[in-house]
Amino acid sequence: MGAFIVSHIPIVRQVFATVNTLIHESGHAIAALLTSGKVYSVSLFLNSEGLAQTGTRSWLSKFIVSYAGYTFSSAIAFISFYFISTGRTAVIFYGLFTLAIINLLFWIRNVYGILWLFGFLGFCLYIEYNQLSALKEHFTLFVACIVLIQSVSTSFAVLYLSLIQPSRAGDATNLAKLTFIPATLWGFVFFGQSIVVLYYVFTLFII
Repeated sequence: MGAFIVSHIPIVRQVFATVNTLIHESGHAIAALLTSGKVYSVSLFLNSEGLAQTGTRSWLSKFIVSYAGYTFSSAIAFISFYFISTGRTAVIFYGLFTLAIINLLFWIRNVYGILWLFGFLGFCLYIEYNQLSALKEHFTLFVACIVLIQSVSTSFAVLYLSLIQPSRAGDATNLAKLTFIPATLWGFVFFGQSIVVLYYVFTLFII
């Protein structure tokens, strides 16, 4: 409930939602590397949007990179709750810490992105240095909830954009250009898979 409330508070929402943006854009970057492409830069913005500039070698790699963002976000949300349900919150905590380090060292180049990563990493180091195990557990759960909520809300946003402005619907537009399948259908795919993940998170790990 706390994560849901925070996700609807102006300014505060954008700051916390950036963790999902980090995961989303990292999904694009990792997909590019796995398909023998390149990652030129990743940007995180205060409005919780992001941009991954990648280079790809083939149609298939472009498709995978375009599809990876929302899918990676939903997958991380599910994996996070799986590890939390088994009492291994440290896996998520150190996993996100490592992802932030990689982005800071190799990919993030814009000012807000760098400042946000310093803040995130600094807080994680504070928790670790002072051995605040209870705070680590609650922080990890809170971040997992934020990622789950944002994975659904951002995929709904791209679905909405694909309905009213299909030429400006981000990844859905890119996939439409690659496959000649309307952006709206890709919007439904992204939103649909996020709802499926939300359903299984609740039924398997929460209820």
